[in-house]
Amino acid sequence: MHRASSLSWFDRLKQFLFGVDAARASGIDAAIIIFLMAFLFSSTLSIAAMNIAYGAAALLWVGRMVLRRKNELPRTPFDYYFLAFIAAEALATIFAHNTSQSLLYMYRRVTLLPVLYLVVASIRSPRLLRLLFGTFLTSLLFVALWSLRSIVIHFGDFIMFQRRLQDFQMYMTAGGMMMIGMLLLLPFTVHPHTPTKVRWLALASLVPIGINLLFTFTRSSWLGFLTGAVVIGAFRAKKLFLPLVITVVAVVMLASPEMRERMSSTFNPHHHNNISRLQMWTTGVRIFLDNPIVGVGDIGIEQVWPMYAPPDWKPAGHLHNNLIMWAVTLGSIGLVVLIALFVTIWIVVRQIEKRLHRDWFGGSVALGALAVLAGFHVNGLFEWNFGDAEIIIIVWTIVGFALAANNVITTNEHG
Repeated sequence: MHRASSLSWFDRLKQFLFGVDAARASGIDAAIIIFLMAFLFSSTLSIAAMNIAYGAAALLWVGRMVLRRKNELPRTPFDYYFLAFIAAEALATIFAHNTSQSLLYMYRRVTLLPVLYLVVASIRSPRLLRLLFGTFLTSLLFVALWSLRSIVIHFGDFIMFQRRLQDFQMYMTAGGMMMIGMLLLLPFTVHPHTPTKVRWLALASLVPIGINLLFTFTRSSWLGFLTGAVVIGAFRAKKLFLPLVITVVAVVMLASPEMRERMSSTFNPHHHNNISRLQMWTTGVRIFLDNPIVGVGDIGIEQVWPMYAPPDWKPAGHLHNNLIMWAVTLGSIGLVVLIALFVTIWIVVRQIEKRLHRDWFGGSVALGALAVLAGFHVNGLFEWNFGDAEIIIIVWTIVGFALAANNVITTNEHG
């Protein structure tokens, strides 16, 4: 008791962060974890705070390597694919219609990649994995609970589809984030070894996050969630399908006519929003056919839109489809590289999920990552979510969580 009370606040902080490894952790180690927690918590609240915290953690990580004169950059199965992606961006930039803008967008895409390595290098124990993973989910739950106030106050507007939930982020980003939160939580509810308290906490958290997802009215995120949920059911618990179907039917039955129209419009090719998407995709194909190798560069599509679209079509900054945008901006080279990258990520994370299948935490993290990947790509058939920095940096982070889970839980089992 006397010894505990004699610990300084910094020692107590290190004990909280690192547990039994606190004595071996330095001040820089603690600062990196604190900034990573700040990055994850602010990711749903403020893109400025998120970028500051991420930048601080990354700079400290590089500084630690310099001070220790040690390369702590972890090797991953994706290294050469990331290098190929950077090369494709550079090549597209050289021949871009607007070199300066392409260089800027390339910088933005490339500087998000190190977050995966930072997460893997920083998570050295199951304790840190749970702490950082839990920080992100806590942030999502906080935003969801806070946003319920807006839903209650303006319920009439929401139920009539006259308002969309976007308290902290644009509704498309908010929909993507809530989709990710749902898919990360769901595996914990169906894993047979999840502690009862954790299972009930996950179930309770799904309710406000699900309500938020619903009232963003982002159809692509709805489809992404359903796809990810099917992945979870197929790989973990087929019994999930029945409550999922019941929930979807109940939501449709209880929805207002305006909400049901929004839901049904997802599958209506004659709906004005869907017609607009088809027009964008058709224009994108025309652009790609004229620039098939390296694309037009990583630029806003409005710069080349007048050359390919009918004059009465409103210019679009992007084409609401990841595959078409990759083809248009980076050409065949970038398209093939990115498809190969994401196929490899899927294969690797699936292998991790199989390896950690019996571990309630690591297995759920890996399965959640698989579900998020599936949801992200289905969402990306209708949105340019690869170009949404707030979404893609979290996708890279979640892949990092899966790699870290494989490292620390496998090491813990054999150590």
